[in-house]
Amino acid sequence: MANEMPRSNEYTGLSRKVLEYSEGFAQIIEQLAQGPVSDAAWAHFEQVVDVEHFERQGVFLTPQAETCGWKKYKETISKYAGSTSWEGTLRHITETPGRVILELEERNTRAGITDVSNTVTIYDFNAADQVRHLEVYVMPLGVK
Repeated sequence: MANEMPRSNEYTGLSRKVLEYSEGFAQIIEQLAQGPVSDAAWAHFEQVVDVEHFERQGVFLTPQAETCGWKKYKETISKYAGSTSWEGTLRHITETPGRVILELEERNTRAGITDVSNTVTIYDFNAADQVRHLEVYVMPLGVK
């Protein structure tokens, strides 16, 4: 199954920002798979993030939930990208003032094994409409 995420330019408001974040995430993952990336490569992704106040809560590389800031998140993404390819399918996107809830089916492939999960990510925004907080919930569906 291919990546089935809509393009950000098909949306407006904070929903568009979330999809821009998703596009940035996918791009940086692709670039990191080829090796380390420059600060300039991160800069495009970071335009939609409040890097000074950013916080992410949820599972990532282990089944244990964790909380991290932007610097640690970048390190985690870099570890993840070296060994994993990511695809997603949009299920629902719900926008309220200052918040977007994104529901996806995600497929993460490592060493030829694809883990499939339904995920819900809650994006909270600052006054400048930058992502400042993520809460990530994962429901594993199985392995392909």
